[in-house]
Amino acid sequence: MSSELFDYIKEKYSKSGEKSATLEQMSRQRVKNTISNLCKKYLQEAGQVFTFEVTRKDLPYAIIAIDEEPLKSMYNIQQISETIFQVSLKELEL
Repeated sequence: MSSELFDYIKEKYSKSGEKSATLEQMSRQRVKNTISNLCKKYLQEAGQVFTFEVTRKDLPYAIIAIDEEPLKSMYNIQQISETIFQVSLKELEL
């Protein structure tokens, strides 16, 4: 009987771990897409600056997202306080 209980608990928590990893990936992708969409909306020309703030719970995802493509190659993104970021378009070199 205790073996069955142990197997049940093991199965429940192993699936829970997979679920939380999936939720974390979805949260990271949601934050990255939101930042990308806002940058596209508010930055049309060189010289424009866009400032945004993220919630503390989304901060780890934002920090990861700003260092990934395509954000990294398209924008200069600086963290100016714990939760506030400033973005400008990178100038294209021809």
